Amino acid sequence: MKTMGKEMKISQTYRTASMATHTIDSARQKPKSTLRALMHRLGLAFIVSALVIGATGSASAGPAQDEASVRALGDTFAKAFIEKNSELRASLFAENGTFVTPVGDFLQGRVAMVKDFGSEAQAVNGTTQASFSNYRVRFIKPDVAFVDALLTIHNVNGPDGTIIPVIPVNFFYVAARHGDRWLIEDGRAHFAPAPANSMTSRN
Repeated sequence: MKTMGKEMKISQTYRTASMATHTIDSARQKPKSTLRALMHRLGLAFIVSALVIGATGSASAGPAQDEASVRALGDTFAKAFIEKNSELRASLFAENGTFVTPVGDFLQGRVAMVKDFGSEAQAVNGTTQASFSNYRVRFIKPDVAFVDALLTIHNVNGPDGTIIPVIPVNFFYVAARHGDRWLIEDGRAHFAPAPANSMTSRN
């Protein structure tokens, strides 16, 4: 009987010690678990913040980049005119795009444009300059923009061989995104009254 009593006491003592050890271990692990959960939440918050900031940055950079691409169509058109590069000028238009020249000729498709633009090369000489200004760009849709601008051409050869010092042209075009690039769908150019120098200097 004494032996059994001792064994029972030993067993109870072991269980008590085991429970105490478990309680201590749980107490030690609880701060670790809380810290781990806190770190996890902070990590998720950081990731979400980074995504929001990145999305905001992309959104703000997108329209500005698109407007620069739309303006570049006009700038490249003027540059190609000086270089007598009719193929480059036509490539700025959609395959079946349209263009009305300052004298009223209606052109549709790049083939017709290349032919007409090529005949304009005789007006260009070593001192000829051409540049766009007064850009006004309005996005009708994210992928469609309407542009009106002023194309000013200096020192071109006239029909009688004389040099024409300045020709202002009101230039309108609708540009649309095609894949990763913008192209002119329809362009319209009309001779404008010769403005004062202060008017042509506006950007």
